[in-house]
Amino acid sequence: MHFPNRNLSPRGRVIVQIGNFSLVAGLLLWMFVHPTGQFEKNSLHAACGFLLGLSITINLFGLRFARRCTNVEPPTGTAPAPQP
Repeated sequence: MHFPNRNLSPRGRVIVQIGNFSLVAGLLLWMFVHPTGQFEKNSLHAACGFLLGLSITINLFGLRFARRCTNVEPPTGTAPAPQP
């Protein structure tokens, strides 16, 4: 996903970074941790699912927040004076 970072506030940037970190953490746990017992497999699956779901939620929230905070340029030129 592409977020226009220049349009985000510092709080919005931190939120997007947390979402991306949870995505990386969930994928790394899923790929490199190999549990032996059934309880460990279930807890790993729950942790990975939670982190990936958290990432999806936060990134969609960040996308919505980025669209709401677009740069608005002031109009160029002068407006005509109202006629009485």
